[in-house]
Amino acid sequence: MRLNKKALAILTGLTLSTGFSATAMAATADSFSDVPKNHWSYEALDYLAKEGVIDGMGDSTFQGGRSMTRYEMASVVAKAMQKCNGSTVSYGDKAVLDKLSAEYADELSTLNKRVDAHDKQIKELQAKTDKFKVWGLARVQVGDDNGLKNDARAWNTEKNGDYNNRFYMDLEGSMKINPHATARFSVEKNARYRDREYVMKDAVAADPSGKLHKIHVPVTGELRDMPDMDTNHNGEISNIWVELQLGPKHDWYTNIGRKWNGIGMQNLLLGGQVDGIATYHPIEHGHGWWLSAQYWKSSSDCSTFTPIFEDDGADNYTYKETEVHARRAPVNATLDFWGPLGKYINANVGYTHIVGNKFDKNGGGNGYWYDTSGFVNADISVKPLKDVTLTGSYVHAFTKQDENYGHGDRDWAFKAEYKGTDLNRVGSYGLYAKYVNLGAFADLGHDDEWSTREPTFTNGVRGWYFGFKCVPAHNVEWETLWAPHLSEQITWNNPVKRHILRSMLDFHF
Repeated sequence: MRLNKKALAILTGLTLSTGFSATAMAATADSFSDVPKNHWSYEALDYLAKEGVIDGMGDSTFQGGRSMTRYEMASVVAKAMQKCNGSTVSYGDKAVLDKLSAEYADELSTLNKRVDAHDKQIKELQAKTDKFKVWGLARVQVGDDNGLKNDARAWNTEKNGDYNNRFYMDLEGSMKINPHATARFSVEKNARYRDREYVMKDAVAADPSGKLHKIHVPVTGELRDMPDMDTNHNGEISNIWVELQLGPKHDWYTNIGRKWNGIGMQNLLLGGQVDGIATYHPIEHGHGWWLSAQYWKSSSDCSTFTPIFEDDGADNYTYKETEVHARRAPVNATLDFWGPLGKYINANVGYTHIVGNKFDKNGGGNGYWYDTSGFVNADISVKPLKDVTLTGSYVHAFTKQDENYGHGDRDWAFKAEYKGTDLNRVGSYGLYAKYVNLGAFADLGHDDEWSTREPTFTNGVRGWYFGFKCVPAHNVEWETLWAPHLSEQITWNNPVKRHILRSMLDFHF
């Protein structure tokens, strides 16, 4: 069916009567490669294209010489009707449009049903997309850290170079269960390189006569990436938890399961993987203050072992078995409060009580917190200037630990920050300096990326860290960290010096 000149004139007049907006142009007649400028219909087609009444055939052509289908004509009429809705048109033009509308009523009805069906499909697709989401980061990291050697001095083996010279990926996902419940998971993978950094481990080999000798063999990157060598960063699902919004107002934000958790502004008491339940709730009429109640244990359990030998009575021993002694991290209950103390001051204070799995100095129990009953933590953050933030944190352990361990019952840290990064703002940057003085018993578990704790099995750390961050591209962050002189208490009475130089490039997705 061809569009007659009267209908074309009416449709053109209707679009013109709604007003022409140069900022809303979808196309022009020039968009159609088969419509020359000297064609008698060029001007009319130009207006109709600019107003979105006609779109062409989708291949940069108009194909004005072919017959229109009734559905194509109905689409043009529908767009014209939308353009003149609420506008002032002449009685004659309206009569023609009404006649066209009546003529193509069936086709317009079919088109409306198709649009409704497409809208429904889009909404269903959006709902499915919102139900499952995946995000994370990929990291390229290089550096120098003599803490790897320190670890070997303390434990006679070294298998914790997770934080230096590696490719790392953190993959996180969420699955929406209902409007107030979401299942979450995370996967972490370390791929290490530069095996020359790794120390040797002990092994046994036979000489040509069959006599056994103790030898040293390298721990290669291939071995270090095996699941049994790095259970938290081996590419398997490492954390699984559920996020709930409980209560009549759905404002008791609750986590149940295994996840990474931190306590305090600088995660001084805890900064690692935990099992348990935690709920967070804004205090009503509390002027911005929140509370959290948590029942949990760190997943950083460890074990000791004793080889068992049998004596034949003549001082000839044969190996029988290895007796393993589990040393469990304690079960804890935490109550924490945080919020503003003014426009430029924020504070955090909390108490953690050790509920079970304690280990006393005489060998009782099956944990490794020496006669410790609990901890208090406090933080304060101040912004004296627009781009400057100062944060102080303190943790005290209620323990009867031996005085030979020094100030093992307390941790404190101070951090000064200038500006900060925003992944959406290319060129944003931040500087920071941090001093720490960490005791042996004043934290409940750490796997922080600065490796001040777990990766080197230190029992006390003291010294400065300096860092720089910037965003060189959208969703890309570069950070360099330098700790020139750290003092670490590795074997209680034999402190060693440690230095760290580390640079990380993170690609967020």
